[in-house]
Amino acid sequence: MSPAGMVRVRHFEFLCRSQGMEPTVEKFRAFYQLIRNIGFYSFGNRGATKKILVSPPKSFHDRKMKFFFIREEVMPIAMIFRESDKIEKKELLIPKGADWYMNLLATPNCIFGEQVLVAEAMSDKWPERSEEVPILTFNGEEAQLYQAAFPTFGGSMGVRPLEAGEVYWYEQIKGNFLYPPAGTFANPPNATEGEQLPKPRPLRGVTSARKEILFPSSEESVGSSQEELSSWSNIFASVLHDLG
Repeated sequence: MSPAGMVRVRHFEFLCRSQGMEPTVEKFRAFYQLIRNIGFYSFGNRGATKKILVSPPKSFHDRKMKFFFIREEVMPIAMIFRESDKIEKKELLIPKGADWYMNLLATPNCIFGEQVLVAEAMSDKWPERSEEVPILTFNGEEAQLYQAAFPTFGGSMGVRPLEAGEVYWYEQIKGNFLYPPAGTFANPPNATEGEQLPKPRPLRGVTSARKEILFPSSEESVGSSQEELSSWSNIFASVLHDLG
């Protein structure tokens, strides 16, 4: 998934939660459709619907520096590369008369502070036993959270005390997140855990300058004598250099 596609997903989740509605795939598809561009999947605006994302980012200059590669044999399932798949565009009935559709307003893309994301139940960075709830305020009154995306809005984040009988805010939002079982990372793996392929397929890539690069297979990258994973620092340095 391209960064532009992920921005649309995150922006859509923000809009839904700011209106007190659950973001769903069905609602998302009313505005966007799956597309592919230069090997990446993304989401484009569905032609007949209104646009809800204003001022999306035009570029992501540092995104290639955050790439990482996973060897095939450590995956628990056989990975299927869909490079040749064609994406069929499906015409959907746009629910223009639905209340939830009309309530999702055109809103700018914005990089929010952590407290806004906590208030939207999109971040769990909040004390577990805090007796306060994060809110957006304007002139001393609580405001709708979607307004935090507008640069001209003069409000600010604040807190309100828990109401009588209201559970901790952390307890209200923690169901939106997945947590690994206790002890999952107590002991780091010292050998590959997936199936060892007899003749692993070499991993190839193409840089922006159309230069093909070849990444080592499992036989070259896994230490066979001590059953330990060999260092990838030199490999990553080479890959990042070629990616520019």
